[in-house]
Amino acid sequence: MKRKKTKNIIVKCAADFFLPIFLTYGFYVIFHGNSSPGGGFQGGVLIASVILLLFLGYGHEMVHKVFDEELLHKGESLAEAIYVLIALIGLIFAGLFATNIIFSLGIFEAETTMLMNDAVGLDVLTGIGCLLLMLLKTLAPGAEKKGGE
Repeated sequence: MKRKKTKNIIVKCAADFFLPIFLTYGFYVIFHGNSSPGGGFQGGVLIASVILLLFLGYGHEMVHKVFDEELLHKGESLAEAIYVLIALIGLIFAGLFATNIIFSLGIFEAETTMLMNDAVGLDVLTGIGCLLLMLLKTLAPGAEKKGGE
C-alpha cells in the first residue's frame, strides 16, 4: 500500500507565519540600505527566500503557480535598465557616471544612491528568484524523465 505524500501541517503553519516577516524585513533592508547596514543585495536575497519558504511549506505546484519565471527574467532586465538610467543622471548633472546627486521633483526629494540601491534590490530579488525557480524545477517529480528526452 502506497502512502500519499503530504506536507506536514507544522511546516505549512511555519511558512505562513514567516512569509510576511521575510517580506517586511527584506523590503525594510532594501529601502534603508543606503543609510544603514544592509542594502539591495541582502534585502533582495531575503525576499527571494520566500520562494524556498513556499516550496518547503506547499511544494512544487504552489511555487510554480505563484511565481512566473519569464516575468522574473523581465523584471531583472528592467531593474538593470533602471540602475543604468539612474546612474546616467550623475553623468548628465555632474559629469561622472553613478555620482550621487540629490534632486527634488516637487514634493519628492531623493538621492541617486538610494534609488540605485532599490534597483539593485529588485535585480537581486528577480535574479536569485529566477535561479531558485530553475533549481526547484530540476527537483520536481518527473524532472529526470524530461531531461533525457
